Amino acid sequence: MSAASNPRRHLHGIGLWSAVALSVLAPSGSVFAQNPGANQAAPAAATSAAEATQSADIDNLRSRAAEYWAARTTGDSTKEWSLLEPRGRNRMTPREYTSGRTVKYLAYQVEDASVDGYFGTVKVRVLFQPFLPSAPRQVNPAAVVVEDQWVRIKGTWYHSADQGDDNKDGKK
Repeated sequence: MSAASNPRRHLHGIGLWSAVALSVLAPSGSVFAQNPGANQAAPAAATSAAEATQSADIDNLRSRAAEYWAARTTGDSTKEWSLLEPRGRNRMTPREYTSGRTVKYLAYQVEDASVDGYFGTVKVRVLFQPFLPSAPRQVNPAAVVVEDQWVRIKGTWYHSADQGDDNKDGKK
C-alpha cells in the first residue's frame, strides 16, 4: 500500500517530517525556547504605549494646572475663567467668577497629578495671604497643598466648577 492510498500513513509521514523539521530548526526542543519573550512582546508593547499615553495625559494636565494657577497668582481673571469647564463658564462671567475672594495667591508649585478616566487631581502647593477688611493688621502669608479637581472634555482638561463642594469623605 502506498502513502497516497493510505491516508493514515501519509499523515503519519507528514507528522514525522514536521517533527524532524522542528528538531532541526529548534535544537532545544521548543520553537519558543530561542526567544522566550516573543509571545509576550505584544502585550508589553501595548502596556508601554498605554503608559506613554497616560504619562502624556498627566503632563498635559499638569501644564493646564500651571496655566490656571499662573493666571490666578497674576490676577488674570479672564485667563483663569477660560480654563474653567464649560458648564461653569455658562453660569458666570469672568468678573463674577473671581469676585468676593478674600485671599491673594502669591505663588504656586504643581507637585503631583493623577488621572482616573475623565477626571484628574492635581496637588498644588500655594502660598496665599488672606486679606480681611475687619482685621486690625495684615495677616501673614501661609502655604498649603490643595487637591485641585479637573475634568477632561473632548480631550482638553478644564478646571472643575465644583471645587470644594465635597469634603474628603465625599459627603456634602
